[in-house]
Amino acid sequence: MSNIKTFLEFVSEDIINKWGTDLSRIAVVFPNKRAALFMNEHLARYAGKPIWSPSYITISDLFRQHTARAVGDPIKLVCDLHKSFVKCTGIDETLDHFYGWGQLLITDFDDIDKNMADADKIFCNLKDIHELDDISYLTDEQREMLKRFFANFGDDHESELKKRFLSLWSHFDDIYHDYNERLYSQGLGYEGSIYREVAENGDTNFKYDKYIFVGFNLLQKVEQKLFARLKGMGKAHFYWDFDASYMPRNKFVQSTEAGHFIAMYLEHFPNELDTRSADIYSNMRKPKNITFLTASTEDIQARYVSPWLRQDNRFKDGRHTAVVMCDESILLPVMHSLPPEVDKVNITSGFPLAMTPIASLVSQMFDLYTIGMRKRGEHYVTSYVGKVLTHPYAHYISENAKSTFATLKEQHIFYPDRSLLTMNDEDEGLSMLFPANAGFAATGDIKQLLNLIATTIKRIGVNAKDVDDALFQESVFRMYTIVNRLEQLAADGDMDVDITTLRRLTKQLTASTTIPFHGEPVVGVQVMGVLETRNLDFDHVLLLSCNEGNMPKGVNDSSFIPYSIRKAHGLTTIDHKVAIYSYYFHRLLQRASDITIAYNNTTDNGHTGEMSRFMLQLMVDGTHSISHCNLLAQNLCAPLTSRAINKDESIMSVLDGMSSISPSAINKYIRCPLSFFYQQVAHIKEPDSEDDTVDNRMFGNIFHKSAQIIYEDIADRNGTVEKTSLQKYIGKEDLLESVVDRAFNEELFKMPEGATRTRYYNGLQIINRKVIMEYLRQLLRIDQCLAPFSILGLEKAVYSDIVFATEDGKQHRKSVGGIIDRLDIVTDEASGRQTIRVVDYKTGHQPTMKIKTVEEIFESNNISQKHSDYFLQTILYSLIVDKSKALNPSALNISPALLFIKQVANEGYDPVLEIDSHKISDVAIYKKQFIDLLKNVLAEIFDPNKPFVPTEDRQRCAMCPYRMICGT
Repeated sequence: MSNIKTFLEFVSEDIINKWGTDLSRIAVVFPNKRAALFMNEHLARYAGKPIWSPSYITISDLFRQHTARAVGDPIKLVCDLHKSFVKCTGIDETLDHFYGWGQLLITDFDDIDKNMADADKIFCNLKDIHELDDISYLTDEQREMLKRFFANFGDDHESELKKRFLSLWSHFDDIYHDYNERLYSQGLGYEGSIYREVAENGDTNFKYDKYIFVGFNLLQKVEQKLFARLKGMGKAHFYWDFDASYMPRNKFVQSTEAGHFIAMYLEHFPNELDTRSADIYSNMRKPKNITFLTASTEDIQARYVSPWLRQDNRFKDGRHTAVVMCDESILLPVMHSLPPEVDKVNITSGFPLAMTPIASLVSQMFDLYTIGMRKRGEHYVTSYVGKVLTHPYAHYISENAKSTFATLKEQHIFYPDRSLLTMNDEDEGLSMLFPANAGFAATGDIKQLLNLIATTIKRIGVNAKDVDDALFQESVFRMYTIVNRLEQLAADGDMDVDITTLRRLTKQLTASTTIPFHGEPVVGVQVMGVLETRNLDFDHVLLLSCNEGNMPKGVNDSSFIPYSIRKAHGLTTIDHKVAIYSYYFHRLLQRASDITIAYNNTTDNGHTGEMSRFMLQLMVDGTHSISHCNLLAQNLCAPLTSRAINKDESIMSVLDGMSSISPSAINKYIRCPLSFFYQQVAHIKEPDSEDDTVDNRMFGNIFHKSAQIIYEDIADRNGTVEKTSLQKYIGKEDLLESVVDRAFNEELFKMPEGATRTRYYNGLQIINRKVIMEYLRQLLRIDQCLAPFSILGLEKAVYSDIVFATEDGKQHRKSVGGIIDRLDIVTDEASGRQTIRVVDYKTGHQPTMKIKTVEEIFESNNISQKHSDYFLQTILYSLIVDKSKALNPSALNISPALLFIKQVANEGYDPVLEIDSHKISDVAIYKKQFIDLLKNVLAEIFDPNKPFVPTEDRQRCAMCPYRMICGT
């Protein structure tokens, strides 16, 4: 541990020496709150006996204590500015569009007031060069800068962009004054206006005898004026923290070093440099051990925290050791990287509210009440209902949440006025969560929506009041505070936005809110952001993510006031922002002897890969020796690899218990035995698509259902389909539409058969609906050429037992089969011979490669290339029909057919399958060979000595839903 005194130790010792132990009439003013805890301890130690502690306040507290006005809520400030904007410009801009740049304009107004600039002069007419006649208050350099800028707005430099800028600029002065008057009448103000009021009020009564200002850096004009007044009253004393070796003695210099600031102070307060400063700071330029680390990711830097703390037992120095994050988004990986030896740690950065479960619930509720709501609140889409009812906090809303969703999940549409009354008519939570005919859906009443969300959050808090989880309790409370505040603004008429904007505001407020960690701040390793390091000193410093863009932090010049005008009128510029962070950086390293600075050197994902300019300055300075190292991730974790799964007793028990097996399951095994295991044995469901999504599977289901409805309608009592019956659907658009709507209701929206619903389709559903109708027309047209023909069955289930033996000699009997799309009888016009067709509808593309042998149907590489899986299924169904006396009493020839809807318009199209370019006019020809090969596959599946192995073709794994499980 270093023997160098910290800045706060010097200050504390000097305060005790000068003012003794009764400090009750003294206020110590800091830039932020954190330093007060450390100073209090130092004062007690240097006093050596009980003392009357001073009052500790921040600079913000000092200004706010001396005004009757309050700083307005950020959202209310923008809403009031919007009113002033509309009044002064006459532009009926919506708050939704105004909000973003309204925040920017408030920032500009705030900067004007904090630097006590004249808004009237700043927002003067840019086209009138005579506005520059009275600029005696500016330096020659500033005058020249303004003249060059104003020249761009002369009559010969017109453009549409400049016209727009000038039109808007001409109103800024009126907006500024109207806005301040509007806020003043409500007893409110933005921070800059309140600071300016206090600074300009010469009658302010300062209640403390002494104001000791500790550790300030770049002062704004309001602070300078207040400090000067208190100094003139004999009430102010100053302690500046700087590196004496950098200090310029006479004039303000354009430097980013720490001395930059003390030079400015000496201009304003020339007598305030204590004579003891030379002694205090004479040892600041001691040798330092500095290491620069390059890393390829932020995560690698976070994981380095553990070995860094362990090295040389840095963690044992407790609060003299600091991990500082230039990018606080890496807080969570840093927390997870703290070694177990660190039993005490103080984390100054708060836990992000946006990463808590309550934030996700509020987001899901917004989804439910916007995109998940239909017909102005009459019903909800079940997928969005499910996200809310299956949320971890849903049981605090209703004990019936989980069971309710289990009942509803087979439906696509959830009608609260029907479903809830029949299931849980006394359930207050569900009735509150799903109001029937919610008014805000029709009227856009955000107050009602916010009240609903706030009431729900409150119910969670009340029902979970006994939960012993501080993060849970605090996050629920803070989220309720945000939503409740928005509701108040809406109720008072201060916030008039649509639900989309409301959601964005809520998300923005949530993202900017953190939950503080509770603990003893002056004990243990310190984990903090850059701003929390102000006034604090450490022996060991690990500075993470010290990239350009993080250090200095997000410096930009986003403003309505151009740089030249800002510079001329003494407003804050990008130069000031960079200089402030330069001071933070150098001051942090000032007394540290052990310094490690890491940065990300990759150039992807938004990273520039550049080290901070301040790191480069240290290298160029040459005062300190700097070591350079690379952080490399050790790839110790072996990647997941696919492995075979042996058939133990539990697996064989599942297999033996299978009474039937479908052709799709057999094809799954041929394609990849391991995926068969996951689906058929382990019963791991493939992930479902969103209920609103018409994926390939759902598209096929809707088409199949539509075709079934049509042919059930047009077939007569004997199953005969005539040309005129087909023409009825081809010629009537509304009839075809009603069929497709019914199919959508039953297949996608999960409505009971015969139930009706008001049509509502999203954009993609409308497109799919149109395509399905066109496919149906094509099917009807080709069947017109075939008619008359007879329908034997639609969506017909067919099964047959197959007996086979495994290598262990055990006999097995399994029922094999499935659902036939269409079973019909067609008559050959030339011969008059009848044939039964087993027709399978396909809405995809017909394969170009042909099946040449029956063996190819059972070869796995032909599934993707030749769609051999289609052949296996349709031929299997055909063989079952062939031997069925019920389905084929006349022993007619059976032909398997794949009807590819996209190809039916081709002249001479025939869907009957071919093997080696020969039409299968009688499937019985291939019976023995096909059944033998099928038995071989079944024997593999049910053989206890044949493990489930992964496919050797890794290309098949790309779209496999189980690829993350098996590790491919």
